[in-house]
Amino acid sequence: MRTAGFLLSLVFLMPVALLADDVYLVGGARFSGRIVEQTETMVSIDIGAGVVGVALSRVNYLVKAPSALDAYDQKAARLGQKDAEGWRKLGRWAGQEGLGAPSRYAYQIVLVNLPDDAEAREALGFVRLDGRWMTDEESYLTQGYVKYDGEWMTPAEAQQAQESAAAEQARQDAKRLARDEETAKMQAEAQASKVEKQAQWEQSTQNWTRPRLYGLVGYGRTPGL
Repeated sequence: MRTAGFLLSLVFLMPVALLADDVYLVGGARFSGRIVEQTETMVSIDIGAGVVGVALSRVNYLVKAPSALDAYDQKAARLGQKDAEGWRKLGRWAGQEGLGAPSRYAYQIVLVNLPDDAEAREALGFVRLDGRWMTDEESYLTQGYVKYDGEWMTPAEAQQAQESAAAEQARQDAKRLARDEETAKMQAEAQASKVEKQAQWEQSTQNWTRPRLYGLVGYGRTPGL
């Protein structure tokens, strides 16, 4: 296994801003992206959907190669802030490459220039309702939906779901109570059987140890004396 010191020397071979790495972990797992920070004990790699911190003690080795993030930065560097079409295309490309955060950033720039751009709105999770854009949550609330157990549903559906959940809970409680009562009954019967066996054993012991007297009259005397 490579030592932490050796791994750090690999990390410092290139400037952090230019690194594009595959980080292979002990055990075979891998993170692909670009290292954005490193310390004596940790490597942080931007995988496109966020930054992942990996302890050097878990790293087997690093492989440096160009990444989609590098290509994104190169494309973004050539775009002006007013180039809505360019940022739209970049956001679309980044999404196809699995770069969630960069894709959202590109579409946000599109909205700065074109607030009603349908592709950007939809990519950022907006829906159009009654002629205006709103978040997914706002659209459900506007339509009178409520959120129950992580799902949006009508108030009637939510009430039915609550009643069903309450009924199921009551059934489970009844089953648990029945099991507890059956267990208590079995324990009581086992205890009663144990007590009965103990009493029988004590009775038999007394019978074994009770002295037997024979011929109480004249017992131990010689005839004629």
